[in-house]
Amino acid sequence: MKNEQRLLNLICVIAALGLFAFVAYNFIAAGAVISTDGLFFTVVPVVIALSLLAMPAQEFLAERLEKRRIARGEEAKPSVAAAKQAARAASTVPPALKLPPALKDTRGRALPPDVNRMVAEMNRPGSEQ
Repeated sequence: MKNEQRLLNLICVIAALGLFAFVAYNFIAAGAVISTDGLFFTVVPVVIALSLLAMPAQEFLAERLEKRRIARGEEAKPSVAAAKQAARAASTVPPALKLPPALKDTRGRALPPDVNRMVAEMNRPGSEQ
């Protein structure tokens, strides 16, 4: 998994460098940058290149911050994905939000989940209006 991520990051960086090289070539070859074509061939590749660099930059920054935190002697912080998974596992659904078994129509087919939810809300005690 780590090797695949590194390969994808490398591909993103190479593609971004290629787009920046295209923009540099456009500056040199086009002569006039202040034109509709010049602005298009400058702005669009730069935006695409920056979006390609977002993920490798995020991982690089996360690794640097983790190393800095460890060097200061602070406790290692779990990753965002691990924190979300732990929160999901620890959370319990309140009984009021638990759905009853799926309701069936006259032909025996299950009703859609939103219908089940509405029926559960109407049958909940204290929902009298």
